[in-house]
Amino acid sequence: MGWEHDRYEAICEGCGHRGVVVESSDDWGRFSRRYEGFENVQPDVNDVGRLRKDSRQSSPVCLCGSRSVVQGARID
Repeated sequence: MGWEHDRYEAICEGCGHRGVVVESSDDWGRFSRRYEGFENVQPDVNDVGRLRKDSRQSSPVCLCGSRSVVQGARID
C-alpha cells in the first residue's frame, strides 16, 4: 500500500505569489495536504483532539502574511 500524490497550483489572493499544493491519499482513506512555496501551519491541537481536523492537514501562509491561498489547476 502506498500514497498517491496529486499536485496543483497554489496562488495567494493577496499578492499573486505562486506555489504548489500536494494532496496525498492512501488506500485506508487517509488524506494529507502540504504547500510548497508557502509556510505550512499545523492545525490547532484542540481541533485535532476533537476530530474537527486531521493532523496531516496543514494550512498555508504566504510570504506577504496572507492566509488566503486558492488551489488552481492540476499540474501533470
